[in-house]
Amino acid sequence: MKRCLIAGLVGLFMGVFVLMGASGAMDIQAKMAEADALYPQRADLEKVKVYIRIYEDVLANDPNRVEALWKLSRILYWLGIHSPKEERAAIFNKGVAYAQKGVSLKDDCIPCHYWLGVHYCAYGEVKGILKSLSLLEPVKNEMNRVIELDPTHDEGGAYRILGRIAFKLPWIAGGSKKESVEYLKKSQEISPDNFMTHVFLAETYLGMKEKDLAKKELEAVLNAPDPVDPGVREDKEQALKLYQKHFQ
Repeated sequence: MKRCLIAGLVGLFMGVFVLMGASGAMDIQAKMAEADALYPQRADLEKVKVYIRIYEDVLANDPNRVEALWKLSRILYWLGIHSPKEERAAIFNKGVAYAQKGVSLKDDCIPCHYWLGVHYCAYGEVKGILKSLSLLEPVKNEMNRVIELDPTHDEGGAYRILGRIAFKLPWIAGGSKKESVEYLKKSQEISPDNFMTHVFLAETYLGMKEKDLAKKELEAVLNAPDPVDPGVREDKEQALKLYQKHFQ
């Protein structure tokens, strides 16, 4: 009788612990869902800060949650490009750290590799191309890893970044406008309507003095319906600025 009572108590405690664990997991999922609902509203940087606080809280409770790591890295890129120049390097470095940890925990994490490469690029732009040439190979390695795992990720984003690098680099450091077009065309094959790819292609064509081709890329963006996503809206605004500068 005593043995049965003890066994029953053990079973009861185990059941309570299981329920507590399930409740904790549900709480984390609820927090992540709350943050994710703010992502489409990231034009408001106050909501970005709330998003970051929520995901930092998630990591405080579950430090190895890979999804939280890459999502923090992603939002930090947005925050960085919309912050004062003197604050950007620190923000991008933090984005690198989150993505690096994600890669260390899960080497086949596609967005971890992707945002790691994006932050390397962003940090390099802050420091200047000639001061950050050491980051060139790491960026290419991350983007090639993304292509190996899933070339369609972020609408051909890895090809788009490689194309942008080829355009931005001076020829003495390996830059090539022809190579830029080749990469951007690969990205466009994956996602023909991506505004950013159109804008990048237009800039490359302008650099090649191919104004008719550049105009065609920009008009593809300007004639498209107005987007809802704040990032895509900014791409359309950039297309309009380029069009007004070169064709009006």
